[in-house]
Amino acid sequence: MEKPMASLPDAAPLVILSKVERLDLLSELYGGVLLTPWVWEEAVIKGRELGMADVVYLEKMAEKANFNKISLTAQEKQLAVQIQSESSLSWGQAEVLAAAKERNSLAILDDREIRVTAARLGVAHVGVAGVLYEGFLRKLIDYDQLLDPLETLGQVSWISPDLMAGIMKRARKVERS
Repeated sequence: MEKPMASLPDAAPLVILSKVERLDLLSELYGGVLLTPWVWEEAVIKGRELGMADVVYLEKMAEKANFNKISLTAQEKQLAVQIQSESSLSWGQAEVLAAAKERNSLAILDDREIRVTAARLGVAHVGVAGVLYEGFLRKLIDYDQLLDPLETLGQVSWISPDLMAGIMKRARKVERS
């Protein structure tokens, strides 16, 4: 059986998955979780400084599930500079895309511009809703465990109503079959 590719989340999806307490899906669905220096800084260090309650969960899951804090190679840094110069993405977003491209990893992204840039670069990517739905399809979570985080996702982040309705409709079909 082929090992699934590692996931490489951007900071926002990492924080959102922490808020809905479903970080476990990243390590269960994919071949590991890689965190760039910027993502760790943004999601954990700054989150701790701001007193964000979900940081404790994130740190515990990062240790329990062996999330791998990576250092960027010279080639990845060079690609990140190029990505940032050709877009309005932050350094951290460019870092995530560069590392995902060079390491052939699945980027976990929610922001529209970063997803468009990922597609242009040929970087495989999925959003938080997609991670939750894949967890449901693989029977790692049940229907109710899918709906509750999707509702929370709609409260903590903008998600297309059409996307939300489509996921819920497909999930109902799977649940009934």
